Amino acid sequence: MKKNKPFLIILCLLQLGAVWQTQALNKPVLLAPGNGSTGYVRNPGFSWSTVTGAYSYDIEVATDTGFTQMLTSRQNLYITRFVPVNALPAGKVYWRVRARDTTATDSSAWSSRFTYIVAAPARVYTIPAGASLKAFKDTLRKAISNTPAVLKLASATYTFDAGITGLFAIDTANVNDLIIEGNNANIIIRNHPQTGFMKLRNSNRVAIRQLTVDWDPLPHALLDVIDVNKTNPNTLDVRVRLRQVAGQSDAYYPAIFNNPSFTNHWSWAFLLDPANRGSLKKVPRNVFGLSADDVTPLFDIDPYQYHIVHPGSSSGQYFSKGDILAIVARDNVGSFISTYNCVDITCDSIINYASPIGCYYSYEGSEMKVLNCHAALKDTTRYVSANADGVHCRANLVGPWIENCSFVGNADDGVALYNKGMFVMAKNSTTSVTVKPDFMNLAKGHTFKLYIPKTGFVAEPAFVVDTVIVSGGNYRINFSPAIPADDYAAMTDLGLADLQQNVQLFNVSLRNEKFMIHNNLFTIRGRGSIIRSAKGMVSNNRYYRCSSPAVAFYNEAASWTNGLYSRDAWIQNNDIQNCGFDNLGMKAGSIQVVFHKIVKLGSSYQDSIALNRQHANLFITGNTIRNLSQHGITLFNASSSKVLNNNFVSDITTFPLTGAHYGIYLDRTNACTILNNQFSGEIRPLTSNIHVTNSTNVVSQ
Repeated sequence: MKKNKPFLIILCLLQLGAVWQTQALNKPVLLAPGNGSTGYVRNPGFSWSTVTGAYSYDIEVATDTGFTQMLTSRQNLYITRFVPVNALPAGKVYWRVRARDTTATDSSAWSSRFTYIVAAPARVYTIPAGASLKAFKDTLRKAISNTPAVLKLASATYTFDAGITGLFAIDTANVNDLIIEGNNANIIIRNHPQTGFMKLRNSNRVAIRQLTVDWDPLPHALLDVIDVNKTNPNTLDVRVRLRQVAGQSDAYYPAIFNNPSFTNHWSWAFLLDPANRGSLKKVPRNVFGLSADDVTPLFDIDPYQYHIVHPGSSSGQYFSKGDILAIVARDNVGSFISTYNCVDITCDSIINYASPIGCYYSYEGSEMKVLNCHAALKDTTRYVSANADGVHCRANLVGPWIENCSFVGNADDGVALYNKGMFVMAKNSTTSVTVKPDFMNLAKGHTFKLYIPKTGFVAEPAFVVDTVIVSGGNYRINFSPAIPADDYAAMTDLGLADLQQNVQLFNVSLRNEKFMIHNNLFTIRGRGSIIRSAKGMVSNNRYYRCSSPAVAFYNEAASWTNGLYSRDAWIQNNDIQNCGFDNLGMKAGSIQVVFHKIVKLGSSYQDSIALNRQHANLFITGNTIRNLSQHGITLFNASSSKVLNNNFVSDITTFPLTGAHYGIYLDRTNACTILNNQFSGEIRPLTSNIHVTNSTNVVSQ
């Protein structure tokens, strides 16, 4: 018996180990789609419960119970959500999820197996080739009245001109379970450069697939800079000539003088990089405040030449002969596809070659899916695509899923996730405040944070809305628990005419949680992705020549009052090249994290780094940063975050921006870890590989 004791001990330990492993990570509980449910959504959002102690999740979707006939799978998901990038076939599918620990070596058992039946709508409404906009709308109304349905286009070209009213060619509401199958159709919006393609309101489970859309004339103009007068350093004085464009009714870009469809919507201008279509010129100030009033046509020389003079502007120092000037007309116009109060909208395999504002907009909705879509440059005469953001989501419950897309030549940020501050007009008691209706989206059960922009203070904990009452054109918000006495006393800036100075409420229920930005290409004016959200991933993207930081986690406290802090997000395995060279990249990084307050400089308020450490649990890992402009990664106002295994390289010998150059720059952080980052490929002399200031409990290599 004595000889068997070691064997028994080992056996007991193995059994205990097996029990411990089972107890360490429980199986995920599947949530949606419900088991045995049927739906018409071919790119469904799969979701499951959070497992205590889990770091990541794996999911499998198959056509058989043994999961040998796999349709799709994904490993290392850090959010409890998955959307297949390719449409699922009609029929029954099976799905399951398991949890993994931090090392990905220990996992839970697979969850219970759920089924989801992908159904095909029986009713199909066909729009014949060459149909007018009126015929399109008439057929669309029939389909909407008889959903679930498919609206099917021919593989042909449709021209929308007559019958366009308002800011969208198609504007509809209350649509449920509709699939618009584009069948690779081409749509031209003609003679209405200010008109967006489609607006949806109060709709659910709508898919728009396989379309190409362009505008004729375009909602922006490109001009060659043929002369620059720098005699007066405080006056922009240039002569420009309209560039030619292919595939349009007119051989030239839109006229910028005496052209109401353009000049009535004029917004601003910027300099492009002639050698890299879709990119801006590598100068700090490449965006300029111009207006149609600054333009004088030179009829005696050439009908397509103009003299632009803007007194009081020092921007002329950045102009050179041979530059390309872009002017966008994006005031009071429609976006490409815009949704309001819509849930589960899928945009799949869509190409847009232009847009009066941005591409995919979602306001106060949930679960926008942008898959295999492209804002693209149609040919070599194009340098700009959309006039603003690629994907723009404000106050969504569940954030967007953006995968296998490209946004090249956008005149603003690639992805922008945020919500707006609601301005406090009066404090009624410690459990009641009155807010202005601007951007008011609080409802019973929502939670909000209290933010004081002049100090950057954010009250803790979150407050829960009990009731919302309309009061004198404003809204009275009653909530619990009570605001602590000291915080209540600090609420002094109320009801000010300059709204950015007001104490604000931020809805943290509608903050685009569980967002995914994966495997996309961004080459744009502005930030590749600017995030004010939580529980999301920015992974495996290519950020090439974005003029501002490639990935930014920060609030815009001044002027825009956009967003608050970000927490529980992963920025990993992104390829970032030649980004952050404009004025927004100054003192920033290719990846930038910072929390702002407002400070008064001269006669206006501007963003400034706050003292508060509001960002938390950000994981910046495995990214490659090539040719940083100022800094590589700036991690400010963060706690419990990690910067691991990032690679810094260069193939140029100078820095686009002057001053100190840090590979990794920490300021006002706590309990952050900086390890195993590689700088051997950076051939330029950095001021310091890692610079830490005003920070505590930092673990650094």
